[in-house]
Amino acid sequence: MFKDEILENERRRRIYAAVEATPSIHLRELQRVLNMPLATLEYHLNYMSRKKIIFAEADGYHKTYWTKPLDPEDKKVLSALRQKRMREIVLMILASQKVKYQSLSDGLKLPHSTLSFYLKYLIDHGILAREKIGYENVYTIRDEDRVAKVLIAYKSSFSDRLVDKAIETFMETHAQKGAEKHK
Repeated sequence: MFKDEILENERRRRIYAAVEATPSIHLRELQRVLNMPLATLEYHLNYMSRKKIIFAEADGYHKTYWTKPLDPEDKKVLSALRQKRMREIVLMILASQKVKYQSLSDGLKLPHSTLSFYLKYLIDHGILAREKIGYENVYTIRDEDRVAKVLIAYKSSFSDRLVDKAIETFMETHAQKGAEKHK
């Protein structure tokens, strides 16, 4: 069966359009966006996954969906950025380049256990790096270019202004670094 034939079904067409507009969307977020019963949504997602029209991947506690295969490293970054609090952490570090744990805690107003959980996830997935300086942990983005590339490529699928501001700050900082190299 061809893709066009499969997408003749209105629900599948809506699901496909939502996944295409928001790659790495989680099942529950997709349900909220489409306002569709969970069982119906899962049925159509499983059908389209079997037919290789949509790709599904379990990411720890969530299952995410894509319309086309992505670079595995980009996929890790995008999956983390889909979660609001993790996105806020990454954007805060991207804008400042180096951030102490206490600054993250104060700025995000998260309980220490929650912040530690998110930071561990981001470190384990190769998005952040942690450096111990004295008694303090300092966090940096492991691959700023990749994170910025993913943010820019999928900017329209994020709904917050922080993404715009972080991209702008990153571009300015990157341009300054480039100008300093050429002096």
